[in-house]
Amino acid sequence: MFLVRRVCRIENRLNTWKVADLLSKICNAYEEEQGRNKATIYIGGRGTPGQGITVCAEWIQESLGETNVSSGVPSSVKENSPKLVGLVDSYEIEFYELATREKIDQWL
Repeated sequence: MFLVRRVCRIENRLNTWKVADLLSKICNAYEEEQGRNKATIYIGGRGTPGQGITVCAEWIQESLGETNVSSGVPSSVKENSPKLVGLVDSYEIEFYELATREKIDQWL
């Protein structure tokens, strides 16, 4: 299992909640139309200690092979992604393998 995180870095703190709204709409579209696991949206560095302001979405998926094919991109994503990109300074994706007890035992 993997944790996937989308990280939006923002300079203009006024855009924080707009970015959270757009990222939420994008994630909801994948959840509703493609059955992707529910994402958690969170903000760092605006009202909490942190380096810079970030808005993140993260979710769990079974494998990294679960990718979104361009022909299957929901219309809400096509509509909201350009708006999101216009508000952020960077938009990155991070992947983490979950250290489940089963995986730990497998490698020890």
